[in-house]
Amino acid sequence: MKIENAKMVRGEITVPPDKSITHRMIFFASLSSGKCEIENPLIADDTMKTIDLVKSTGVNVSFEGNRLNVEVKNVREPTSPIFCGNSGTTTRIGLGFLSRLPIFSVLYGDESLSKRPMDRVTEPLSKLGAIFDGRNYASNLPISVRGGKIGHADYISKVSSAQVKTAFIVAALNGDGISTYREPFESRDHTENFLKSLNAIEKTGNTIKVKPSKIPPFKSTVVGDFSSAAFFVTLGVCHQNARVKIKGVGLNKTRTGFLSVLKKMGAQIDVSNVTQDFEPYGDLTVESSALEGIEISPEEIPLLIDEIPLIGLVGAFAKGKTIVRGAAELRTKESDRINAVVSILSSMGVNIEEYPDGFKIEGDQKLKSCIIDPSGDHRIAMMAAIAGVCADGVEIKNPEIVSISYPSFFEDLKRVIS
Repeated sequence: MKIENAKMVRGEITVPPDKSITHRMIFFASLSSGKCEIENPLIADDTMKTIDLVKSTGVNVSFEGNRLNVEVKNVREPTSPIFCGNSGTTTRIGLGFLSRLPIFSVLYGDESLSKRPMDRVTEPLSKLGAIFDGRNYASNLPISVRGGKIGHADYISKVSSAQVKTAFIVAALNGDGISTYREPFESRDHTENFLKSLNAIEKTGNTIKVKPSKIPPFKSTVVGDFSSAAFFVTLGVCHQNARVKIKGVGLNKTRTGFLSVLKKMGAQIDVSNVTQDFEPYGDLTVESSALEGIEISPEEIPLLIDEIPLIGLVGAFAKGKTIVRGAAELRTKESDRINAVVSILSSMGVNIEEYPDGFKIEGDQKLKSCIIDPSGDHRIAMMAAIAGVCADGVEIKNPEIVSISYPSFFEDLKRVIS
């Protein structure tokens, strides 16, 4: 796909529903004692893999307009291995979900997912009593799970990961006593927000206590995905003639670290119409901005982990240096995102230096056109498209990969550029 430079960016868009919340609501509904309704779920490649996983264990999932109805029927053992595609969230939270059930199951994924580390999940779940086997001592897919006998444990995680945390909590809710989970820095708290109302957890700082609990039937509405909105926020602040409004975006404080960083860089971003529901949401209006480089600390990384590639792009348009450190986790995503950002921006003429855990950019540079291979990574493909609109255009190989999280991305992009 060829992306051309745009002379002007104007308009309003509504981004897709939040992928992280959709995954979690499907899993929690699949633990419930009755019928649950999920309004405005994201229906994309990744979330369909989660639906396939729970259905394979006997959960009934049906579509009714823009609503998912989820109800547990009779728990059954999957008759074949469960394919997770490219979805790390499906796999990691799924391991916690399957650990609860008195069944044997096997998870496998595509080539990219099969390289991603899973021992960060299987280790804490093993402490709770689940039994795993798989490649590299259950560090990589395929992985088998023998579940059903969950005890309790105190676990200190080496990484701040909302996926790992949620997998542990999902399993521990079915334990025989109170469990404790600690992480180095706070990560996304969608899971905690949902469970607090049920008095199933107690959270103090980065420590969570989980007590065995049942999840009653519930109704939930999924807000707009901030990580999807972030691409259009980047477009607005980087393009020289832009004003774009993004409506109904989730504004959870553990997801919006990107906004905080951009405002420190001088970005013109207005937040309005904020509504507090299960998750807060509102509208973002973004304009062309005079940006200054910034250094991002490791403590900030968990709150903008999906947006780090966009920080690289923003840094190319900012005056001075932009430095990212403490982001080694990006090397274990759908692609090595540190290397991908460095390679793409270098190809576009940006002076960027790669670190083991991040990068340094000399900003205020003119980006040139090039051909980009996103290596099967949906966020890298979308970052490349935004770069092309703000620069001299790009050509993107395999653009259809954006359907993993944002099927209508290119249609929304066309709507606001001219």
